Amino acid sequence: MAYIPKTYKIKTIDDISEIEKGCKVSVDVYNWGGDYRPVTKATLCYVKNQGFAVRMTCEEKNPRATFTQPNARVCRDSCLEFYADFKPEMKDKGYVNFECNASGTMLCYYGPATEYEYDGPHRLGDRAPVKEMGYDHPVPRVIRTEKYWGWELLVPLTLIRNLYGSADYKAGDHIRGNFYKCGDLTEHRHYASFTKIDLPKPNFMHPEFFADMIIVD
Repeated sequence: MAYIPKTYKIKTIDDISEIEKGCKVSVDVYNWGGDYRPVTKATLCYVKNQGFAVRMTCEEKNPRATFTQPNARVCRDSCLEFYADFKPEMKDKGYVNFECNASGTMLCYYGPATEYEYDGPHRLGDRAPVKEMGYDHPVPRVIRTEKYWGWELLVPLTLIRNLYGSADYKAGDHIRGNFYKCGDLTEHRHYASFTKIDLPKPNFMHPEFFADMIIVD
């Protein structure tokens, strides 16, 4: 059966404080099985003249959060992730991954697709930390309650323009991306995504499985 990608509607808002108006979706495709499946939600909006607002939450009371240094391997902790190609029509570019644990430690890389094995060495090929490219990556706002944890951030248009050379958006334009939940070294190892990933082993770094994400008014 041919792979049929999901689509996601990116609601346009005036300020990140309005993110609740966006489309909240479940990150609940467990491509590689497992019984541990915490309820995970994600929302993405386009903030006029500012950038893209992202919020992710997960119903975990005691998430593993051991990494504190920027661009550490937070995927080994309980981790919520958003990957996005902000200009998919530019075939020679790549995508950005925003990965964050419950302490607010973030890994943020940019570059073309590359092979990566969760059980193997930390190979990212030509992908590089945004900070090493001379740009600041967004700082997440950590969300913690008795029931769930999460994070929220704004991907500014200035960063997108620096990485892609362009950051003009309007209703009808699209990006491509995916939402993920994982935990390499958590008590119950787990890997979830918004879209189905048709691969034999856990691997989020395949943009061919990204969803089409369309900006709407």
